[in-house]
Amino acid sequence: MSVPVTQLQILRLLLQVEKNLNGLQVDFRSNATTWKAQAQAQSLPVATLAGYMNDAATAYQARLGWVDTLRDNTTAWPMVRDLWLILGGTASDFADLMSPFKTVANSLGPADKSSYAKIVTICNQILAGIDAPLSLWPE
Repeated sequence: MSVPVTQLQILRLLLQVEKNLNGLQVDFRSNATTWKAQAQAQSLPVATLAGYMNDAATAYQARLGWVDTLRDNTTAWPMVRDLWLILGGTASDFADLMSPFKTVANSLGPADKSSYAKIVTICNQILAGIDAPLSLWPE
């Protein structure tokens, strides 16, 4: 006997999307802040810092891919979208978040990270393009 897809399971998917995207937004900023401080202090070799940034770019793309995979699921996505609309969301909410996130994730990997100054510039661009998510407490 298979378990039917219910609104409870769809809510779980919606909450996973929320946790992933809000967490990604926090990670973009906290990683950029850390990398910038490390570059300014020259506390790690440039190549090591660039490697950390490249690894993060790959992880960011994977996390964004989870949402794309859900959106490609012709069974689950319509139910997730419908529940989101019932909760007052709009059809463009996901795209509005995903667009700047994909820009950062896709540009971070190939960005020139050959010097501390270039790394600081990249981090400043990330921090300028991705603001902190709304929160009741500092994150």
